[in-house]
Amino acid sequence: PHSFGTLHVLAQSDDDIVVRVAYRVLGPLAVEVDARFHTPDPRCITMTIVAGEGTGSVVETHATPLDDQRSAVVEATIATSERPGFQWAVRRLGWFIRPLVEARARRLWVEDAAYAERRLALREQGFADLPLGRG
Repeated sequence: PHSFGTLHVLAQSDDDIVVRVAYRVLGPLAVEVDARFHTPDPRCITMTIVAGEGTGSVVETHATPLDDQRSAVVEATIATSERPGFQWAVRRLGWFIRPLVEARARRLWVEDAAYAERRLALREQGFADLPLGRG
């Protein structure tokens, strides 16, 4: 709810979900994209930007159980843009943009961890069959 201004489901199947999301960049400034989420294996989730700024960019997250209560989570991001100004902005303003992007990513990690903990608590209470969006 904090990192995203809006989120709408565009399509859903047994294998993936496509959403239109407005990702907050700085205050009310947001970037709207369509993203496809799918899980190529039980411990991995992949998000691919399919429309909007950064089409073709991919974020892949892997979780490896360490014990009954902990998991290691590793995330890889490949960002791209067809916009002519993207490379210029990265080269000239990267020193300014990178800390903003990293701060937003940290905030999203905190939100994701809190969501995962709520889902775990619900599963432990016997609510294992709840749809993902209701956790």
